[in-house]
Amino acid sequence: MFFEHVPRRGLICAHRGARSIAPENTLLAMTMAKACGAHCWETDIRMSKDGKLIVFHDDSLERTTNIAVNRALKKHPDCSVNCYTLAELRELDVGSWFLSDDPFGAVASGEVADVQYETIKRQRIPLLREVLDFSKKHSFPVNLEIKDLKTPSGDVLVVDRIMEMLFETGTMDMVLLSSFRHEYLHRARALNKEIDIAVLAEEQHPQDLIQYLRSFQAAAYHPNVDICDEELINGLQRAGFRVNCWTVNDMKRAQEILRTGGGVITDWPQRLI
Repeated sequence: MFFEHVPRRGLICAHRGARSIAPENTLLAMTMAKACGAHCWETDIRMSKDGKLIVFHDDSLERTTNIAVNRALKKHPDCSVNCYTLAELRELDVGSWFLSDDPFGAVASGEVADVQYETIKRQRIPLLREVLDFSKKHSFPVNLEIKDLKTPSGDVLVVDRIMEMLFETGTMDMVLLSSFRHEYLHRARALNKEIDIAVLAEEQHPQDLIQYLRSFQAAAYHPNVDICDEELINGLQRAGFRVNCWTVNDMKRAQEILRTGGGVITDWPQRLI
């Protein structure tokens, strides 16, 4: 499965692709993550209004698209992703903001070459199928974070759709599923006993952590780097779990984690290879 395709120790995972040098969660960011030598990449899965699986991080389209200047599409006050059909979403430019905002300073520093600008401007919201097809073709594993769609408890349709897509594309072995909405992970495990699962945590660890992870038959634990230390990593590794900390952009901290055998999910994979 997923962890058979990556190193047992010292995993380097590109967060939303190589998002320091390409617009996040785009096919270009995925391609750059592969090119820079990352062992895998992490991305975010949502559903469009018409139930199509797409790659996008935020609830709103405002930060990373040109929705603000697209008068034909700016019809919802909060610009929520789930208010738009796939056809509408695919009209949006999800690359140009990266050049104007330069969130990591890589454009100003020249790390993003001028010749890439036109490619960046052509980026559109990817389909999950496009990501999976790339993963299969290039043997590039992907961590799919299932975003909380804010549906009522028990509504886990997005998980069923994702699992169906993995079966259709023959990519079950290339995928690690993770989510902050742990209900999704229980549903994934109920649908498939083999797929690798990672439990995400941000502000605090679940109580009785090892038993909690075992309740999912989880392969890994993905804590915020702020609640991750050497004792935690070593203890979980002894119990048979992988530990990959997010989002690790301090290179000294990243090297400390890698030396323990833990993994890092980082915006700067090219600086760690």
